[in-house]
Amino acid sequence: MATLAGDLARAFGDIETMKKMYHPDIVWKLSESLGPIKGPYEGLDAVLQFNERVWGKFYYPECTIDILDELGNDELSAVRFQYTTKLRRTDEPYSLEYVIFARGKDGKIHEIAESMDTLGSANLFAGKPKDLNPYIGKSSS
Repeated sequence: MATLAGDLARAFGDIETMKKMYHPDIVWKLSESLGPIKGPYEGLDAVLQFNERVWGKFYYPECTIDILDELGNDELSAVRFQYTTKLRRTDEPYSLEYVIFARGKDGKIHEIAESMDTLGSANLFAGKPKDLNPYIGKSSS
């Protein structure tokens, strides 16, 4: 089953392909715990600037997407996937589970709500194990 959310996940890192999927009035929101980078990014220009910053500053665009769950229709869809790439700052591997909810309008993505393991992401950016628990000071492995 192909959905707008799944198609977006499969296009991660390919900004030109992603751009073709966006409605002109697109809005992209991220997890609240991401603070100032959470958005919302409103309008095509703002979303494209956000995409260019993500894959130009934080991650290499080359990645692997493993779809874990995908469901929905043209109006509302969701995808859960494993996103694997490398961090630009350190060239270290980055692999994390993400969830995207996408709302469609006129066959294009009109709204995106992106969620991820924000603690795992912060740990990976800090060069620590993804599952490091700051409350007990160790990982589960």
